Amino acid sequence: MVALTKMCDQNDPVFKRAKQILIAEEWNIDDEWLSENEGFNKASTDEGDADSNDEIQQGLTRDRNNYLQFLSKIKGLNEWVFHQYDADFHPSIPHGHFKGKKQPKLDAYLGWIYRGSKQDNRLSRDLIIELWNDDEFRLFAHTAIEWYMGEFPNYNWRITNPLMLPRRR
Repeated sequence: MVALTKMCDQNDPVFKRAKQILIAEEWNIDDEWLSENEGFNKASTDEGDADSNDEIQQGLTRDRNNYLQFLSKIKGLNEWVFHQYDADFHPSIPHGHFKGKKQPKLDAYLGWIYRGSKQDNRLSRDLIIELWNDDEFRLFAHTAIEWYMGEFPNYNWRITNPLMLPRRR
């Protein structure tokens, strides 16, 4: 997969899919291939067990259940945790959890903050645009949507093509 990402243009769908797989498997896509003369030295690469909050790639970490989660670096969004394999569809797929707790939740598309099913507040449009302009979040969201489509094929989406992410602005 690493070799495949090196051969493809970054806008190529094959590159994006290979990158998703590498992220999920915790590979560093910037790693160089070893030459035939270089051996693999396990002792030099062992770093011990990864902490549950170790960053895998910019914005991505593992939660205590070992699932991928996205933590934004954007001020105003940095306390919202997005879980990639969240079976809960409310208020959106994906959606954020404030400080990783069950409530309140953030609709990643419209910016509404919910406590239960009640709209409680709203983040600024600029913050939501900034979130969707983040390439790592877009890749994360695309994977979350694909997973949800596979797990819950009869889910009634807001739009006809949920894989068509909000446009960059």
